[in-house]
Amino acid sequence: MSCCECKVTQDTGQGSILYSILNRGALCPQARADTTAAHRCCSCASMRKLVAIRAPQSVIRAACEVLLKTFRFVKNVPCFRGLPADDQLRLVRNSWAPLLLLGLVQDSVDFDTVETQKPSLLHEILTHDADRRERTAGAAQHPGVPLCDVQSIQMFLVKCRGLTITVKEHAFLKGAILFTPVPELECQEYIHALQREAERALYEHVGTVYRGNASRSGKLRVVLSTLRAVDTDAVAGLFLRPVTGTSSIDEHVLAMFCER
Repeated sequence: MSCCECKVTQDTGQGSILYSILNRGALCPQARADTTAAHRCCSCASMRKLVAIRAPQSVIRAACEVLLKTFRFVKNVPCFRGLPADDQLRLVRNSWAPLLLLGLVQDSVDFDTVETQKPSLLHEILTHDADRRERTAGAAQHPGVPLCDVQSIQMFLVKCRGLTITVKEHAFLKGAILFTPVPELECQEYIHALQREAERALYEHVGTVYRGNASRSGKLRVVLSTLRAVDTDAVAGLFLRPVTGTSSIDEHVLAMFCER
């Protein structure tokens, strides 16, 4: 299914890339303007456009430090320490991405992005630019993350910072995310109970501290819901894939978790 409701009005030949290149000058001014506007408004553009962090060394280092600090917090949760080792690893594998975003909010880590460029197959065929292909071989392994996914992450970070989430609220949110039941858990029911307890503690705390602000609980529910819907691949592509390359993200994350 297409990611938007764009309608194709040309036949297959007229819609080809080569046809567009060769006939670009033949379009009337109004047609060129309509085409440009359509491309600008089409939501597919943000899906096709890939971006990466503008200053990757400092931002990725900060993100890794946040993740390590988050894992130290997790290891100090008594209920988590009492779980079987396999259950611990499954929970970490399932929750590291939303936990990282929460940590980025808490530590006020921000980032800018830059569009990544990858030569098209048509460009390579027409130019036979072997040197360029060799220079971009490394980038081709990780061309970037879809712009729309990155914008969603950035918008979420901005909204959370606007809420000024307290240290105690962060702790309850992390607990509710960490204890999200996943398949094959040995202590499935117990972990589900821990998740419910973390959520109950969060809303009880908010109700006690913010008695005159009834909407805060609702806003934190939205935060929790958004965290549970986080695209792990997008978070990994943005903050870890530039470091891990083609190696397994899960193995990298679990190695960080197991560090003493």
